[in-house]
Amino acid sequence: MKIYLPLAATALVAVMTVSCKTNESNYRAAYEAVKEKTDTDSGIEGTIYEKIRKESVSSRTVVGRDTVPTETVAVKCVKGVSVPSDVKPYNIAVAQFKQVFNARAMMERLRADGYKGATVVETAEPLYYVIAVTTDSVEEAVSGYDIVKADKRVFTKTPYPILLKPQRYPLGE
Repeated sequence: MKIYLPLAATALVAVMTVSCKTNESNYRAAYEAVKEKTDTDSGIEGTIYEKIRKESVSSRTVVGRDTVPTETVAVKCVKGVSVPSDVKPYNIAVAQFKQVFNARAMMERLRADGYKGATVVETAEPLYYVIAVTTDSVEEAVSGYDIVKADKRVFTKTPYPILLKPQRYPLGE
């Protein structure tokens, strides 16, 4: 009897250890479930932000041999930073920020580097776009795009720089 009790306890522990092991199929199933939820649920469905993002249009503008990534977005001026006369129909945006402080800092660096027309606009979400070049013609905008893209002082991350066109022009306050 004394021998059976330790053997039974050892066997019970061995069975529990083997049966509780996780394996690759368990991890794969959990990963797929999380990935599916992440892919389908961005957290903005049914909100004003979903409407704003759907209204923005991403495309490409072709001028001669040049093709420029373009985004048409509803934007407005940022109080204390820009006025409607600062923003023309064609703008080269070099960055997008969630905080106006960061956008202003980049705008000021651009102005110090010689981009006198640098300004900031915002969406209703709000997201803040930093504009390096603003112009009335698409040809000048493409030229400005090439200048900004070649300028090593202007640090941009993909997909920037882009041609930013306000949905409504002229901009109101």
